[in-house]
Amino acid sequence: MAVPRKRAAQRNAFSVKLRRWGILGGLAAAAVGLGGWAIYAVYFAKPGVAIPIQQPSDYQLRLGETVSYNSVPPTSGPYAGATTDWGIHDRPIPNEIQVHMLRLGGVLVQYRPRESPVLDDPVAEGLKRLIGRLRTENFEGYCKVIVAPYPLLPKKIALTAWGRLDLFDAQEITPEVERRIVRFLDRLIDAYNPERAPCP
Repeated sequence: MAVPRKRAAQRNAFSVKLRRWGILGGLAAAAVGLGGWAIYAVYFAKPGVAIPIQQPSDYQLRLGETVSYNSVPPTSGPYAGATTDWGIHDRPIPNEIQVHMLRLGGVLVQYRPRESPVLDDPVAEGLKRLIGRLRTENFEGYCKVIVAPYPLLPKKIALTAWGRLDLFDAQEITPEVERRIVRFLDRLIDAYNPERAPCP
């Protein structure tokens, strides 16, 4: 009679251990799942790619100081005390001012201009039309957008927000390109705004 009781006790002990390992395994799987979700949310759920925040990111440059940024165009780092107007620009904006505009919650939509200003540039004209239309239809939602040329771009279009960059080529502003730009704007305007800057 003692033998079956011993076997039953062994079975019960094994069953308890199995339950414990099952609980621990479930908790480990949940932790891995949450970690994966957090990485996805931080790095991949937002449009564009994450660019490491350049330090010191809260340093305002003195007059005449310049800095080398870790991306082209810049997405973070030391910034100029000066700012510029939101909206459409026909001249490139200095990197240090771009970074300040990003700190204010802005998004920059920049394009590599044609080498000859005589040639038509459907991308430049299309971007100006698109951003002009968005700002006219919903100024409050799109007040913090800048369109400007940036001759040093490695691709035709660059979208920048604080710590995010989307670089791509396009021959014109198609509906697909427009959706890509609008998604970037909608997700990242005011996503980072430590100065709590309102719309102008």
